[in-house]
Amino acid sequence: MSSTTLAELVTSERESLLNGKDGIEDAVVTFARRAQSVAIGLLALGDVADAWDWLDALADEWVIDANNKFDAKYGSEPSKSAQLGPWEAYINAIYCAVLGRNTVEPTAETVLERTMEPFVDELENRSLAHRIDLARALSSYLLDTGTVAEHATALEDAVEERNKPWAVARYLPYARVLRGLDAGDVSEVEAGIEGLLEFHRNHVASARDADAVQKALALDATAMLALARRDGMAITVDHELIPDALNDAEHYPVGGT
Repeated sequence: MSSTTLAELVTSERESLLNGKDGIEDAVVTFARRAQSVAIGLLALGDVADAWDWLDALADEWVIDANNKFDAKYGSEPSKSAQLGPWEAYINAIYCAVLGRNTVEPTAETVLERTMEPFVDELENRSLAHRIDLARALSSYLLDTGTVAEHATALEDAVEERNKPWAVARYLPYARVLRGLDAGDVSEVEAGIEGLLEFHRNHVASARDADAVQKALALDATAMLALARRDGMAITVDHELIPDALNDAEHYPVGGT
């Protein structure tokens, strides 16, 4: 997809979301998914400062959105299905915090607290909700709880037991990244990011309904590269699906926040 098409999509969506609103914080409310396309589209286009403004607002809004979904679905009846829960929204909140300028710890604390509620593992179809294990592993790593390997193992076991090619292709590279981050193993992190890029290329960017943003940027891999650099790994990934800004010390310094 040409950069012109990407720019047109981002410009159109940004103008639509801001129309009649007081600012970005107001624009992302109830339209977080569309706003996230704007944010990561701006990042792909190299408009980093503008992307950060949207990502910062989204990091807060995704937590609100996820908490509302959590309370609505499980507040009065914590025995419903684990599927179609707030887990993706919690993961999106972590992505946006890591890629933006927000402090990640408050977001991670909320995510870990909610995903570790005692009833969660008793939910119907819990073994199919891989995002719960992923959200636990990500937030545990950010908070340095010492339980990353435990959650990564739970994710791997659930995915391998189900043995669905799509899930294997997406989640096992994630587990590899998280184990590498936890162990300080650069080569494992790089291999995991490559796996996430392969998943995005084969299952997201090539899909018939993929839009210009999905064709331009692999969010999973980009967020994990930002996290690795944030935590001191001098990793660069030269790939068309990762914005150049992620390899730029001015924007994403190694060991920076």
